[in-house]
Amino acid sequence: MSKSENTRLELLNAIDRILSGNTIRIDSKRGLSAIAVEEEANLGNGSAYYYSDVIEKIKQLKSRAITKKQAQQNSDVTKLREKLANEKRLKEKYRAEIASLKEQMAQMASTHNALALSNHQHLKKISDLESELFLLKGSN
Repeated sequence: MSKSENTRLELLNAIDRILSGNTIRIDSKRGLSAIAVEEEANLGNGSAYYYSDVIEKIKQLKSRAITKKQAQQNSDVTKLREKLANEKRLKEKYRAEIASLKEQMAQMASTHNALALSNHQHLKKISDLESELFLLKGSN
C-alpha cells in the first residue's frame, strides 16, 4: 500500500472511531469535523483536505447528524405541543366541572334554606298547637 492509501485509511478509521466514541487521541465527546479527524488520525492540519472523498464523507455524516437532531427536536416539539393541548383540554374540562358543581351547590343551598324555613314554620305551628292544647286542658 502506498503512503497515500495508508493516510486515507487512517482518516477513515479515525472517522469510525469518532462516530463510535472510541477515540484514542481526542475527547470522545468531541463532534465530527475535519480537524477532529486529522487529530484523531495523528495527522497535520489540512491533510484531510487532500482526500476529497474523506471530506465528502465527513460532510455527509455531519448533515445526517444535523438532520437527525432536527428531526428529534421536531419530535420533541410535537410531543410538547400534544402535551400542552391535552393539558388545555383537561383544564377546560375541570373548569366546566367546577361550574357545574358550583351550580349544584347553589341549588342545594337554596333547597336547604327552603327546608329550614319550612321546618321552622312547622315547629312554630306545633308549638302553637301545644300551647292551645295546654290551655284547653287547663280550662277543663
